[in-house]
Amino acid sequence: MLLQHGYNTYAIGKWHLTPANQISAGGPYDRWPLGRGFECFYGFLGAETNQYYPELIYDNHSIDPPKTPEEGYTMNEDIVNRTIQFIADSKQVTPSKPFSMYFCPGAMHALHHIPKEWADKYKGKFDDGWEAYRKRTFSWQKEFGIIPKETELSRHDPDVKPWDQCSPEEKKTLCPYDGGLC
Repeated sequence: MLLQHGYNTYAIGKWHLTPANQISAGGPYDRWPLGRGFECFYGFLGAETNQYYPELIYDNHSIDPPKTPEEGYTMNEDIVNRTIQFIADSKQVTPSKPFSMYFCPGAMHALHHIPKEWADKYKGKFDDGWEAYRKRTFSWQKEFGIIPKETELSRHDPDVKPWDQCSPEEKKTLCPYDGGLC
């Protein structure tokens, strides 16, 4: 619809709307971003991809990342740079043309793939586990008026093991930077 009304349309990052049996170089492509009304796509198909060695797609074909992690590559930076490039290219030719951008960074789905220096900033802040963090967040939400003061915290998910019942090995697995990510 936006294309028909004069917009440029871009999809960047995670595209988790294509059935797994249709994610191949042979298509079909009708459920890929270009088949869904986007003019340009840069990102990955499926739920997750490695943030350092991603399975990148540009429009309807696979490409290699522009550099390696050893050269400083992270997917978040790459997709931001590609976003800027798409918009700059459009604005250089038709500065008044509107655009619509679907932007979904993959790192929000694969936090264990963030650069170590980012994780190090939070080392130790979540060592008391997910229930404690959940309670703190709930309290902050009440304090700042995000949720009503009379709201009650929902029950603990019975399918999630309580933090205090996790072994030290499980906690280390769940917090790969010595407790910095849980």
